[in-house]
Amino acid sequence: MSSIQEFSVSRTTVTSRICQSVLLICVFWMLFIASGDNKASQGKIIDLCVFIVLASMWNLLTGFSGLISIGQQAFVGLGAYSLIVLANGVGINIYLAVIPSAIIVAIISIPLGLVAFRLRGGYFAIGTWVIAEVVRLIVKNNQSSVIGAGTGTSLEVPESLKSGRYQVTTFIAISVVVVSVVFVYLFLRSRFGLALQSVRDNETGARSLGVDSYRVRFVVYIVASFFTSLAAATYYIKGLSVQPDAAFNIGSWTAPIIVMVVIGGIGTIEGPIIGAVLYYLVRDFVSKNEFFSDPTFLILTGVVALIFALFVKGGIWGLLLKKFPKLTVFPVKRRLHIENFQFDQRGN
Repeated sequence: MSSIQEFSVSRTTVTSRICQSVLLICVFWMLFIASGDNKASQGKIIDLCVFIVLASMWNLLTGFSGLISIGQQAFVGLGAYSLIVLANGVGINIYLAVIPSAIIVAIISIPLGLVAFRLRGGYFAIGTWVIAEVVRLIVKNNQSSVIGAGTGTSLEVPESLKSGRYQVTTFIAISVVVVSVVFVYLFLRSRFGLALQSVRDNETGARSLGVDSYRVRFVVYIVASFFTSLAAATYYIKGLSVQPDAAFNIGSWTAPIIVMVVIGGIGTIEGPIIGAVLYYLVRDFVSKNEFFSDPTFLILTGVVALIFALFVKGGIWGLLLKKFPKLTVFPVKRRLHIENFQFDQRGN
C-alpha cells in the first residue's frame, strides 16, 4: 500500500510572494511620487488607480458572479454627484466626503439592484443600462443649484485645500486601489467567495447544496457599487467639474472597463490590473499622437477587445498562464504538497 510521510496545504507560492513584493515596490514608488510636486505624474497615477478599481469591480461582478452589467456608469455618476452634494451642499471637507459618498451610493444601489435582479441573462445587462440612463435623466433634470441640472457643476475647494489637492488625492487614489484589490483577494479566498464562484460555474448545483445565489450576487452588486463610486469620487476631486452626460456616459466608463477586463483576463484578479495598465498606457500614447482621434481610438480598442473575446478568451493573463503554469500573483485556491510519497510493488 502507498503511504504519505508528510503533507502540507498552502495557498501562497514562491512565485506569488515575489510578484506581490514587486507590486508592493510599485505601491511605494507611487507613494513617493504622491509626496512630490509633479502634478502631471500624480494625475496619471490617479487615473490609473481609478481604472484598476473600476475594472476590478466590474470583473468581480461579471467574471466571478456571472452578472453582465453595462450600467456601471450609473455608480460613477452617482459617486461624483454624491461628493458634490456632501461637499458643496452640506459643507463637508472634500477628502472626508469620499467615503460617505460611496456609502450613499451603496445604499442607493439597493433599490436599483432590487429592480435589476428581477431580470436574468441578457435582460439583466440591458436593464442595468436602462437604469443608468434613468438615473442620468433624473440628475440632468434636477434644477437644484447644487446639482446644476444639465450644465453640471463644479466642486468647491476651499483655499486652504487647493495647494496640496493633487498630493492628497493621489494618496487617496493609491489607498482606494490597494484596499479594493486586497478586498477582492481576501473576499475570493473566503467561504463567501467560494459560494460566489460556485454560483457562477453552476447555479443549479450551488443552490442544491444550500447556496443562496440571489443573496450572494446581490451582496457583490452592492460591493461593486461602493468601490466604483469610491473611485469615481476620487477621480472627480482631481477633475473638479461634473456634467451629467459625461459622468453617466457608457462610452467613457463602462465600455473602456469591459475592454480592460477582456484584454487582461476576465475571471481573474490579475487580469483587470494588467488590462487597466495597458489600456492607460495606450490611451496616454494616443493622446499625444495627433494621428489618432477619439473615434479612431474607440474603434481600435473595440476591434482589439473583439479579437481577444473571440480568440484569446483568457486574455493576456491567460496567455501567461499557458506559458508559465506556476505563475501566480494572488493565489486563491489551496495547494496540497506531498513529500516522501511511497508506492508498493504493484505501483499503487
